[in-house]
Amino acid sequence: MPRAQHGAPDGGRDDRAGDPAADPERRVAARLAELRRAHGLTLTALAGWTGISTAHLSRMEKGERQPSIGSLIQLSRAYGISLSELIGDVRSREHHVVRGASAPVRKGQDGIYAIMSGLGPRSALEAVRLELTAGRPEHTASHPGEEWVYVMQGQVIADIGGELITLAAGDALHFDAAAAHSLKAADGQATVLIVSATPPPARPPHGPGQGLSPALGAGPGTA
Repeated sequence: MPRAQHGAPDGGRDDRAGDPAADPERRVAARLAELRRAHGLTLTALAGWTGISTAHLSRMEKGERQPSIGSLIQLSRAYGISLSELIGDVRSREHHVVRGASAPVRKGQDGIYAIMSGLGPRSALEAVRLELTAGRPEHTASHPGEEWVYVMQGQVIADIGGELITLAAGDALHFDAAAAHSLKAADGQATVLIVSATPPPARPPHGPGQGLSPALGAGPGTA
């Protein structure tokens, strides 16, 4: 899986470090803060809607901690927008092509990911290619809809509502995403997955916090 280049190639100072537009992870952080403020929500209120702790939300918005795919899905469900809209990567075309070698790659709490879908609010599905980082503590998520996971490389341990399921390359798993769930690399080797999820609920009305419901994205808190 292609990896993003972070920092200066020669190990020296990266002149782009102060420019959020040049750093995919900082763009995501700025976008998360922008969305929360646009909805007129405090960190405490958003934590109540999503089940993600205020400390974790704050660190994500400051770029101190990268969000996991589960956290991004929880936030997109709470706002009623797609993953591509959530991170500010929306296309207006009727089709969206992602070339494997040049897919925009970002760092997340649970590994390296690339969003492979991109029709924004028109989309009937969302897809992410995820390379799990061995040894990272898995993030538990819970949100409305369904998820489908396909293992391309390595082995994965899926925890679905407390049931542990081991998946090998070529295996797939389809489950109700309302159950608390997590994914982690099983054997310390490179693990690559395709994760597809159903779209978010209907877009909430505009206005401070309107349309958000504790049922949207409410899952175990994370720190």
